[in-house]
Amino acid sequence: MRNKKWGPFLLLGAVVIVMLLIGFLLVNKSTNDKEKAEVNSPVNTLNEQRLIGFEPAKQPFIGDPKAPIVIVEFADYKCPYCKQWTEEVVPELKKEYLDTGKAVLYYVDLPFLAPDSTLAALAGETLYQQSQEYFWTYYKAMMKNQGDHAETWATKEFIMNLVQSNLPSVDMKQFEKELDSQKYIENVNNDIQIANDSKVEGTPTVFVNGVSVEDVSFAGIKAFIEK
Repeated sequence: MRNKKWGPFLLLGAVVIVMLLIGFLLVNKSTNDKEKAEVNSPVNTLNEQRLIGFEPAKQPFIGDPKAPIVIVEFADYKCPYCKQWTEEVVPELKKEYLDTGKAVLYYVDLPFLAPDSTLAALAGETLYQQSQEYFWTYYKAMMKNQGDHAETWATKEFIMNLVQSNLPSVDMKQFEKELDSQKYIENVNNDIQIANDSKVEGTPTVFVNGVSVEDVSFAGIKAFIEK
C-alpha cells in the first residue's frame, strides 16, 4: 500500500530533478560559451579603456591627420619612461607609420609628477601656439635633457635657456610674457581633464583608435594595430 501511495509522487519528483539538472547544465554551457567567446574575441569591450573628450584639432601632431590610424600619447616631461618612449618608440613609429601616411601621432599633456611638470607642459603649449614645429623641437629637447624626476629641474630659467638654444627663431619676448601670465594654462587643464575622463593613471599612456594599448613598446603597438 505504501508503494502504491507514494510511487507517483516519487516518480514526479525524479522527473523534476532531472529537468532541473538538464536546465542547469544548459545554462552553465551557455555561460561558458559566452566567456570563451569574450576571451577569444579580438576586442573585448568589457575591458577596454576608451579615449574620452579628445579633440584632435586642439592637439599637436606628427603625420597625416587624415590617416586611418590615430595614436594618442599622454606624457609628462619629467617622466623617465616617457623619455625612453620618445627616444626608442617614436622614431620607429615615425619610420613605419607616421612618415608613410598610415598613422598620425597626437600629444596630450598629463603633468602629475611635480609642480614643475605643469610649468614644462605650459611652456610646450605656449610654443605650440606660435608654431607646431616649435612644439615638437621643444618636446624632443626636453626629453633629451630630462633631469631627475625627483628633483625640481624644469624651472623657468632651464626652459628659457633650452628654448633659446634649440629654437633661435622663437619670439622670446612673446614666449616669456605668455609663459609668465599662464595664458594657455586652460589648454593644459583641458588635457588633464581628458586624461581624467579617459581614466589615464600614468605616463606614457598610449591609445590607438580610441583604445588604450597595454604594451606601449613599438612591437606592442604594432601588434595592436595589426590585430
